[in-house]
Amino acid sequence: MSAQETVPYRPLGIIVSMLENSGFQMTHCYDDLVFIEHNAFLLQMGGKGRNVQVWFNTESEPDKRESIFDTLHQQGKQCGLKLVHQGEYALVPNEEEETLQLQFM
Repeated sequence: MSAQETVPYRPLGIIVSMLENSGFQMTHCYDDLVFIEHNAFLLQMGGKGRNVQVWFNTESEPDKRESIFDTLHQQGKQCGLKLVHQGEYALVPNEEEETLQLQFM
């Protein structure tokens, strides 16, 4: 993507391509969230198309997070995306229903 091209709002196609080039696979997309196979991290599309936040699962291996983020950051840069390591998230059981709730930390 050239510098003159703009990244569209919620650029799911670009994100999927970036993930595949990084060795990851998207499993689900809901609103602004992109879920990744094995749930080590998820991506959140920002208010501007090029901004993407990276959240790591609290249950992921802490010693692998930096390497994963570096890979995503480099691939994202090539696609015109700006990735930011935002923090962690947890999947919390919802007691009233048989569902899970995301809790960002």
